[in-house]
Parts: sequence; structure tokens; C-alpha cells
Amino acid sequence: MRDLLKRPELLHYVLDTMVEGLFLLDKDLTIQYMNSSALQIMDGFLSDDDYHGRNFYDYVHMAPIDFNEEGTSILIECMETGTSLTRVMSEHPNGKTLSINVVPIVVDNEKRGLMLTMEDVTKLIEIEKELDMAFALTLPNSKVEHKMKTTVEYQDEYNPELKNIRVTGIIKDGVYRHVVNSLKIFSSLAAQGVTKVIGIDKDQLVQAIIFHDLGKVQPDLMIGEVVDPREVFEDSKLHAYRSAEIAKNLYHQPDDVVELIRFHHHSEKEASESLPWRLLPMFRLFQLIDGLSAAVTRGGVDVLFTVSGSSVIVTEHNRRPKYDGTRKIDLFTGKRRNIE
Repeated sequence: MRDLLKRPELLHYVLDTMVEGLFLLDKDLTIQYMNSSALQIMDGFLSDDDYHGRNFYDYVHMAPIDFNEEGTSILIECMETGTSLTRVMSEHPNGKTLSINVVPIVVDNEKRGLMLTMEDVTKLIEIEKELDMAFALTLPNSKVEHKMKTTVEYQDEYNPELKNIRVTGIIKDGVYRHVVNSLKIFSSLAAQGVTKVIGIDKDQLVQAIIFHDLGKVQPDLMIGEVVDPREVFEDSKLHAYRSAEIAKNLYHQPDDVVELIRFHHHSEKEASESLPWRLLPMFRLFQLIDGLSAAVTRGGVDVLFTVSGSSVIVTEHNRRPKYDGTRKIDLFTGKRRNIE
């Protein structure tokens, strides 16, 4: 069978049809390659049409990717540390909002350069802002919004052998993002009929999602730091208890909502000893939504789900083997099985 394209032509075709803008830089930050999308995204902020042999800083004027919020060049930081920086959000002077990834190119333990990708997410950000405004109207007061927006979440890479993590990103309004993503996931499931399942109360579950992490306290970590999560992070059951007390005593949530929050980080066996059966289907759904949202918020994981009767079928593309793949969860029985 004849090849569709010769190998060099195929590589150029693939790179040039990427939606994401791509720069390849050597260790001196000299541009070795940039694709068509990068030219389009950076339109109006390039010196001219000839990038070959040009230093990135000289060629890309007013580039938002030059510096992070601390005033440090993220390109130099990535080159020096050898640590990838993912989803760096930056507003471009031409009105675009870019999502940027910077990945070191390492060959035989030698830092050879950087691969920089960027995506124009302006429209997505505008939609998110509209959703944020709508969501803020559902919150009981500004204190709740403030707590969510000032509690960080961390992006990380997990080492299964050492059982530690390396911090790769900091989401400053992490809990707020997590709650919004949880509501989006629940909305998608509801559109497929999950709220028609006996035992699933839409209003109660929405309130549980909103209040479930208000008691969360996070450690102060830095990008690149390697830690044992069992030592630096508080036992999740403690913030669940704390959140339940806040929901009950400060915001007068119903008992069922409070109990869902209190036990959302317990195993099902632990929770079933205290929760009545009527709450177990909603408890299982709540835990599923919480876990999927955490994967989406912190790991950028792609998830797909389908509601089938009293079951939810979830496909998750996750770097952690434990969660990667397709599984079916019955909300009535609690049975879970992997699907090939």
C-alpha cells in the first residue's frame, strides 16, 4: 500500500494543521520552528514573516508568555528547572486569551530546548465568565464566593513507585473552579435523565456541591515541589466534617444535604453505616461527580458519561491507571465494573 505522504511531508502536514500554535526553541530560545496556527494566534505581534534563527523575545513582541505574575520569564524558568508549565493563562494585548504549555525538550538527560504550545481560548473564557456571573447569583453571600476563590487546588504528576507528587501548576481559585465543573458535570448528567432516578434530588445535590468544600484548607506549595500527599494534605474527612458543620449551622441546609457533605470522602462501607438507603444513590452520584470534577479541574482529564437506567457509564482518559478506562456504576446497588 502506498504511503499517503512521505514522512517529512507528513510531519510538516500534521504540525501545520494543528489547532494549537507551536514553537520549537533551542536552549538559547532561538526559534527552530513555528506552525501556521502560531502565526495566526500571534498575528500583529511578530517582527516579520521570517522567524528562522531569531530569538523568541526579539521576534515575538509584547508576547504575554514572556512573564508570569511574579515577573519571571516562564520560558527561562522552564529551561532552568526542567519542569513543564501547563495551562498558563494569559491575556494577549490584541484581546485574545491564551492557554499556554511550556515543555522542556530533554535528550539523554541534557536540556536541548523547549516546546511551546498555545491555544486561543478567548470564546471559552467569555462563556466561563457568563457562567461565573450566573453561578455567583446562586451563592448565599459573598463570603462563600470569597472562600471558594481563595482556596487553591494543585495540578500534579503522581509517581506510583514513590507514592509522591510533583506540583506542576497552581489554580488560585481552585475550589471555585472545582465547584463550577461539578455543576457542569451534574447538568450534563441531568440532561441525560439522571435526576429521574429514584433517590436523586436535584436541588439537594446542587446545594451539597456548592457547600461541600467550604471547610477545605490547603498547604502552601510551589511549582516543582515534590511532596508526599499523605503528609502535606489534611485528611479529606476533616474538611468534609468542617464543611458539613458550616452548611448546617451557618447556612441552615437540610439534614440530608449536611449528611451528604459530611460523608462524601468516606468509603461507601463507612458511609452506609450512617446514611439511610434512600440517600445512597445520591451519595454515589455525588462522589462520582466530585471525583470527575477533580480530575477535570486539576488534571485536565477528558471524561465522557452516559446515563443508562439507574447506572452511569464513565469513560476517563487519565494518566493514572487506576482511573483510566471505562466503568459502569449502578446508583442503586453501588456495583462497579470495568468495561473493556
